[in-house]
Amino acid sequence: MSEHEDLVRPGVLGRGGPIRTVLLVLLAYAVLGAVAGVAWEAIWTPPGQIISKHQVFYDSYASLRGAFTGTGLYVLVAAATSALLGLVVGILTRGRELLMLALVILGSVLAAAVMWRVGTLLGPADPATIAAHTQGRQVVHGELTVAGRTPYLVWPMTSLFVLAVVYFTWPGARARRHKGDALSTDHPEPGVLGGRHR
Repeated sequence: MSEHEDLVRPGVLGRGGPIRTVLLVLLAYAVLGAVAGVAWEAIWTPPGQIISKHQVFYDSYASLRGAFTGTGLYVLVAAATSALLGLVVGILTRGRELLMLALVILGSVLAAAVMWRVGTLLGPADPATIAAHTQGRQVVHGELTVAGRTPYLVWPMTSLFVLAVVYFTWPGARARRHKGDALSTDHPEPGVLGGRHR
C-alpha cells in the first residue's frame, strides 16, 4: 500500500470518485427529505376551519392554538432526519471532508425544500382558495404551512453540527497518521540519538 493510500482512506460513499459521492449524497438528502415530508404530514393534526361568505374562520379556540403546530412538527422531524443523515454521511464519507461540508449544506437546502413540498402537497388545500369559490357555508381543514423562514435552517444547522461532532470524535486516517508521526518524533528509538560516535 502506497503512502498516499495510507493517508487517505475514503469511506463507503467516498469511493469511486467525487462525482459519485456528490450524486449519492444529494440523492440521500432528497429521498430522506421526501420521507420526512410524508412523516411531517402524517403526524400533524389539521385545525378545523369554517368557510362562510368567502371568509375563513377557525371553528374553535383549540383549532386556533393548533394553527402553528405544523411549524413545530416541521422543526422536530427535520432535526431528527438531518441529524441521522449527518451521522451516516460523516461516517461513510471519510477522506473527503472538505467536499462533504459543501455537500451537506447543499443537500440540506434541497432536503428542506423537498420536505416542505411533499408535506404541503399531501396536506389539505389552502382554505382561502376554497373560500374564493364557495358560496355557502363549508367546514374544511387548515393548511399545512411553515411560519417564517427560520425553521428551514434546522436542516443545515443540525447536519453540520452532527458532521462536525463525527469528524471531531473520529479523526480520519490522515489525522491518525500525523499523530503517530508526532509520537515517533517525541520518543525516538533507543540508539538512534543516544549512541556515541566513535
